Amino acid sequence: MTNDTVKELEIFDRHISKKGLKHSQKRDYIITVFLSTTRHVSVDDLFQIVRKKHPEIGATTVYRTLKLIVSSGLAEEVDFDDGVKRFERKMGREYHAHFICTDCGYHFEVFDKNIKRLSHKLSEASGFHPKKHRLEIFGLCKKCGPSSPKP
Repeated sequence: MTNDTVKELEIFDRHISKKGLKHSQKRDYIITVFLSTTRHVSVDDLFQIVRKKHPEIGATTVYRTLKLIVSSGLAEEVDFDDGVKRFERKMGREYHAHFICTDCGYHFEVFDKNIKRLSHKLSEASGFHPKKHRLEIFGLCKKCGPSSPKP
């Protein structure tokens, strides 16, 4: 378990305590599974992973736990404009961009310090105080795009 994961579990623990909720083995397992994912997951994706080891955990429990994970600030919803809500971890991933193909749905992430630098520079120049950051770029991937540039 990484240091980030330990911190995330502590944040989640404090969050559910503030909400007056009790710890449960099901909830603890679901957050552990979510924090171990390396991709963007939908509620159904997470449910399918969870039920492999714990078939007694229902989809509603997974959904409610994922809502708690988001409200704790540990995850956020990502919209690839395909009608599927996906979620990703936030800790250590604050400044990155999603590139999404509008034809086939292929997507990838780019982590670059310049994204953070530029967003701070633009915010300062305009006197803007950002609360969160999201950069999604929609277009065509290599497979779906034109095979050669048109004159």
